[in-house]
Amino acid sequence: MSSMQKILDNKPQGKNNYEKKFTPEQKQYYRQQKEIEKKEFYELYKKFVEKKTIQDFIGIIADYKQVHHYSFGNFFYIMAQAEERGDKKFVGIMNSYQNWQKQSIQVLKGSKAYKVRVPIFHKIKKDELFLGEFKETEEKILSYFKHGNTFDIWQTSEYENYLKEQEKIDEVIMKNAEIDYEVALNFVKEYFPEVEITEDFKHQEKKGSYLPAFNHITIHERSSHTVFHEIGHHITIKKLQIAKHPKEDYAFNEVLAEMTAYFLMKSFDESIKYNFAYSNVWSGRIEENFEVDEFITLTTKILDFITR
Repeated sequence: MSSMQKILDNKPQGKNNYEKKFTPEQKQYYRQQKEIEKKEFYELYKKFVEKKTIQDFIGIIADYKQVHHYSFGNFFYIMAQAEERGDKKFVGIMNSYQNWQKQSIQVLKGSKAYKVRVPIFHKIKKDELFLGEFKETEEKILSYFKHGNTFDIWQTSEYENYLKEQEKIDEVIMKNAEIDYEVALNFVKEYFPEVEITEDFKHQEKKGSYLPAFNHITIHERSSHTVFHEIGHHITIKKLQIAKHPKEDYAFNEVLAEMTAYFLMKSFDESIKYNFAYSNVWSGRIEENFEVDEFITLTTKILDFITR
């Protein structure tokens, strides 16, 4: 019998008490195993990301069903595991075991959890000069990531109900690719009063335009998609300052505006069947110079802004 096997076999008896149940050697062994597990899952995630194109990610985001507010990085982390396991029933509606229980939904016995990366922070105290006086402040610093468990809706007692509801959505709601034009227009006017909007339906040589120097949008068609796309330019250029030079990176900026339009549309109707044809055209032109990590980071910034 190996020395490690002896360590694992000779466990002190105890009732759900970590300090009594494991010896120092056993705890060290399990810590090492957890680190190996994290590295293996992260390598799986990296391989998943590396073989996807920007257009693939636009499609993934179009189907993103946010329940527990996992980041895009974590959602791709989960999808990499689902793909590796060949989980054909995978939906993408995720929640922890405890959160499913809070909704009176049971995780099915024998379900294998998907791993998510949970950031662990520690606080540091420091003195900062404020109005001529030093004041003690606290700052949260990322220490490390640990693994948490999450389960897809297909692994729960709610799956059959989800399938029935999805059929109704496919028959009725999913036929619509837009919300009401006036609703979108009034939303933009209320939340972005600094932007001037002109409606010009006589000249429809293009759908709409945005002039950042004047904070001015011109709309040439009664389309909420167009309204949200043009305000998307304003958000990414003026609010977030993540857009690039329009002459050199036109396609890059168009996709950012389209992603913003998508999140805005989804905030009004989560079940809407959004038309990504426009952004998919542009994505094919930027895959060579648009890094995947950058795409995830910028998309997350847009989503955070829309959520706020």
